[in-house]
Amino acid sequence: MWRLGVSVLLAWCLRSGQSQLQCEQVSRCSCLMSDGSGKIELHPLVEPDNPYRIVHENYTYLYSPCVAMRNATGECKDFASVCQQFTQGGIGYNYGTATSAGFQINPQTNQISIHYSYFEGNMSRDSYVDLICDPGQRERALFGFEGSDPFQMHFKLTSVCACPGGCLTPPVTCSMKDSCTCDMSDGTGEINLHPLDNPWAPLRSSHLQPDLGRNFTYFYNPCSGLTFANTRCTNVSNCQVDTEAVPVIFYPLGHVAPESDPLFNQDDGSITLSYIGGDDGRHFDVKLICDPDQDVPEFTALGEPSRHYYYMTLKTRCACPGMCKNDPQARKARYLKWKASHPD
Repeated sequence: MWRLGVSVLLAWCLRSGQSQLQCEQVSRCSCLMSDGSGKIELHPLVEPDNPYRIVHENYTYLYSPCVAMRNATGECKDFASVCQQFTQGGIGYNYGTATSAGFQINPQTNQISIHYSYFEGNMSRDSYVDLICDPGQRERALFGFEGSDPFQMHFKLTSVCACPGGCLTPPVTCSMKDSCTCDMSDGTGEINLHPLDNPWAPLRSSHLQPDLGRNFTYFYNPCSGLTFANTRCTNVSNCQVDTEAVPVIFYPLGHVAPESDPLFNQDDGSITLSYIGGDDGRHFDVKLICDPDQDVPEFTALGEPSRHYYYMTLKTRCACPGMCKNDPQARKARYLKWKASHPD
């Protein structure tokens, strides 16, 4: 009998585990319900220049879902989605960055919330924003204070967009402004690769092409392109170099500017730049991977999947909307540094 009881209990636990409601995170401001009820989509609530705010006791709390608030002060300049300020003015305290957003569900109440965090040294500040579904709240969402613990804040956001399937958004696009900057249609900001522009020392990566059994080196410079003197790689964005050939062979892979607006991947939030105009029809794609902590860009060549088509990835903080901007003085400094190490 006890074995039967244990079996029944195990079966019930298994069914309970399988039926546990989840909201699988799609992006920093959307998740997909496991019960098939739809997607919670907060993109329509994006207003980084006019964040939601609530005054409680001596503090004003600011909240910018999806993207970092703009014109912030103090720590809140550091890509904050949740900020605490003294009501009388003064510096802001960061209670969670936009990139830290994580959806979660309370297993007892099925309450969906977003968790934000901010780390400074050995200290962590956290915020939890409960999403309150209200089909009637179709105007600006209501932001409320629910309580606090040491270094931890609790809020609620009431909106029709907190209801699964309550808000739908058009496909996100990124419109090119120049050869290496595009503007996100969802209001999250620009993707700006200008800080990576360095024609004197372009990004490089080597790849072993299995079918040929030899290594090729790929050089890539967004924005202004690159030139290798006395080669076919003149004023191009990317050059493939066969260093094992005698003499060394240079293959131009594409024009300086991408051929059109980049492709936005709705699933992982990545951007892909496509280039054409290489030697003998060569062309390539570069997948931009947003990583706020990737200060040093990581460029990876993945070879030639099909004839004359090349695929690469670039992981960098500058692939994150709003995190990088053009700085002509910094570009000049990069040139002077290179010039100093390459005297005539």
